[in-house]
Amino acid sequence: MSTAARRPPPRNTRPYAVDEATIRRRCANSDAADYTLYVRSLIDDYLGIGGQSAIIRNARKRRLDFPGLNRQKLSEQLSRYRLGPTWEMTELIIGSLPDSCDTASIRALAAGWYECARGHRPSGYNGPVSRPPGKPGQRNVPESEPAVPVLQRKLARLQDRLRDETARYIENLRASQNSLNYELHRANQLEAQFHQTRDELLRAKTIAAEVATLREDYARQCAYLEFIAAPTLRGKPIIDLPEPPVARRRIHFGLLVASIDSQAPPARRALARYLCAYAEIVGVSPTELASRADIAVTVTMDILAGRLVPTAAHATRLATVLDCVAETLRHLSTAASNATALDECFWSIAGTVDPAALSARLPSPDEPVGSDPDNRPTHSHNNPTSPRSPIAERLRQLAVIYRDGLISDSEYAEQRERILGEL
Repeated sequence: MSTAARRPPPRNTRPYAVDEATIRRRCANSDAADYTLYVRSLIDDYLGIGGQSAIIRNARKRRLDFPGLNRQKLSEQLSRYRLGPTWEMTELIIGSLPDSCDTASIRALAAGWYECARGHRPSGYNGPVSRPPGKPGQRNVPESEPAVPVLQRKLARLQDRLRDETARYIENLRASQNSLNYELHRANQLEAQFHQTRDELLRAKTIAAEVATLREDYARQCAYLEFIAAPTLRGKPIIDLPEPPVARRRIHFGLLVASIDSQAPPARRALARYLCAYAEIVGVSPTELASRADIAVTVTMDILAGRLVPTAAHATRLATVLDCVAETLRHLSTAASNATALDECFWSIAGTVDPAALSARLPSPDEPVGSDPDNRPTHSHNNPTSPRSPIAERLRQLAVIYRDGLISDSEYAEQRERILGEL
C-alpha cells in the first residue's frame, strides 16, 4: 500500500453558465422559457456580472424575506424550474434591483410573463399586468393589456422629453436670434461709420479745393500787385494769366453774386446774396446745388438770382446742403415773401417787349425828350394809364400759385418757359 499523499481531483475553474437552449429544453413550454429568460435578463441588464450575488446582498440589506435564500436556491429557480421561478422569487429579484429602475413597470411586465407561463395571475398580486411583447392579451383578464399607470408613466416620460427638447430648441433659436440681432446692430454701426467717414472725406476734399483756390487767388493778386507797383509798368496793361486748371477752379467768389438781378426787390436781393455767398463758400454750382437739394435747375437759378422766393421745403433743403443758419434763411425768406413785387425783372422785360406797352411808352415826334414830368402840357395827368401787360400778369399769377404750393417745381418751370417763349 502506497504511503504517498493522494492528489485531489482537479477542480473545474470554468464559470458555470446555463445558456438559452438549455433553459428552453428544461422548461415545460416556450412561455415558461420566455418568463425565465426575462427574469434572468433583469439581473444581467441591471447588475451585470455577479448579479446573483448582488441580488442576495441587496435582499439582505433591504430585509427582503425569503426562506432559505442562498446562491444555490436562486440558481435553481432561474435554471431548473419547468414553469419558471416562483412569484415570490421574482418579487425578491425585482425588489433587489437598483433604485433607479422603474420597478412598477418591471413588476407589471413580469406578472404578464407569469400569466403566460402558468395560465393564472400570481397569487396575492393585485397590481397591473402588462402584455408581454408579441403576446396577445389574456382572455377575461383585462389587466393583461398595458396598465393605465404604465401608459401614464410612459406618457409623462415622453412629455418630459418633449419639454426638454422644446426648451433646448427654443434656447438655440433665442441664441441664434440674439446673434442675428447683434450682427444687424454691428452692420448698422458700420454703415453709419461708413457714411460718416465718407461725408468727412468729401468735406475734407471740398476744404482742400477751397484752400487750393484761395492760394491760387492770393498768389495771382500778389503778382498783380508787383506789376502795379513797378513805375515803368503802370502805363502798360497787366498780362493775362491763363485760366487755372479745373481742380483749382471750384470756387469763384463773386461769380454767383454778380448774377443777382439788379431789378429785383431789395429783400429778395439780400436773400439771394446770402445764398450765393454760402454756395461760393461751399463750392457748388447752381446745377450741383439743384441736384443735391432735389430742386429743379430753373427754380434754383431763379432763387439765386433773386427772381423767386424759396418755399419752406426748398429753404430747408438748401440750408442742409449749404450748411447755413436755417433761422437766418427763414427770416430772409419771410421778408422776401412780403415784398410787393414778384418776378419784377420778368415783368419789366415783358412790359418792354410787349408791343402795346412799347407803343404807349415811346414819345411822339412832337414831344420834347427829357421834359419836366411836372410840365402839364408835355406830361398831362389826364392820360389814361396803360393796361398791364398780359405776359406780366400771367407771370405774376404763376408766381403766386407756385408760392402757395399749388404746383410743383417741374410744372412751374414748364409754364414759365412756355410764357417766356412767347416774348
